[in-house]
Amino acid sequence: MASIDVVLFTSKVLKNGEHPIMVRLIKDRKSKYISVGESCSKLLWDSTKNLPSKKHPLAKEMAIKIEKTKMEAKRLLMKLEDEQTDFSAEEFTKKLKNQSRKTTVIQFLDEVIKDLLKADKVGNANVHKNLRNVILRFRNQKDFTFSELDGSFLRKFEQDFRERGVSEVSMSVHFRTFRALYNRAVVEDFAKKESDPFLDFKVSKFNTKTQKRAIKKEDIVKIALLTVEKGTRLYNSQNAFLFSYYCSGINISDIIELEWNDISLDGLMEYERNKTLQKQRVQLLPPAKEILAYYRKYSTGDYIFPYLDKEKHKTVAQINNRVKKITKQINEDLKTLATMAGIETNLTTYVARHTFATVLKRSGVDISKISELLGHDSEKTTKIYLGDFENEELYEATLNLL
Repeated sequence: MASIDVVLFTSKVLKNGEHPIMVRLIKDRKSKYISVGESCSKLLWDSTKNLPSKKHPLAKEMAIKIEKTKMEAKRLLMKLEDEQTDFSAEEFTKKLKNQSRKTTVIQFLDEVIKDLLKADKVGNANVHKNLRNVILRFRNQKDFTFSELDGSFLRKFEQDFRERGVSEVSMSVHFRTFRALYNRAVVEDFAKKESDPFLDFKVSKFNTKTQKRAIKKEDIVKIALLTVEKGTRLYNSQNAFLFSYYCSGINISDIIELEWNDISLDGLMEYERNKTLQKQRVQLLPPAKEILAYYRKYSTGDYIFPYLDKEKHKTVAQINNRVKKITKQINEDLKTLATMAGIETNLTTYVARHTFATVLKRSGVDISKISELLGHDSEKTTKIYLGDFENEELYEATLNLL
């Protein structure tokens, strides 16, 4: 059992010579004190009633404030005991302080983003920043409280996305992030669990099935045979795309951060995936070795591709921002390369990874091997990458029944 009372904390003397008035929680024989925000001298304190004495000029006002804080503490204590929630005195103090603190959704988002950046979780921080931007756009830059966040809000938010043509995959990311934010606000007592708008609004309804983005092996050959001026941005983009395809679909962020010490003399590439921190080993094919041979001629630093500079890009945030910028540039260049090669598809850096997996699948390579080459934890993830067989191939397969 825990108990709540009010005391004059005489162990501490404030600058005005008075002592702070505290709400005291006693739990498991441990005491924790929460300030009421008022102080009083020992002479003007009624230790029998644990209130300022009638002689105090602000006795009534202070008594009201003390009673309010005391009642809030008792209500929280009853709630936690009814829920049979195990809590420490420290946790109770934090919950009570957060309960009296008022915060808006955007203010809370800003705090979460700040915490993520402190923890070097730049990618997750960017996801929350994107959520912040779309919320403020929807709200015409007006902030709001968690009590205003209900089912009607979420439905209108979804409708706004649909009217703007936002993909269901993007909507799913935003709403999943929003739901996680609300859950965190509940834990920190800024939002009420019983008022959770996501109980009825199902985020799982969004179609997140990845669109097949693979192209044919013949198209890869067309891109490789394009004549592009060496040393140009377009030439580097062509090489980055082809290098991804020839090197087990290595992600573009990993290509950008690839260093010469990741390549051994016997043609083995070993690196750590940015996404999973998993170690990958790739035996280099001749076309990949040719690309490396070109850059080795002109390399002046540790990085293989000419995108990063250790003198300029030192922090995690600087590297992430640079990778994001370069990826955007490469995707712009790939549209130009697709037009030059006569390929009618939205050519992106990810197409190389999908194509690598799909070409191997169509060549009869076992999915377990493709999964290992891609650096996936499960074959289920790999299947998402694999493009559907052409209708003609499926038809030919059914002919075996005849």
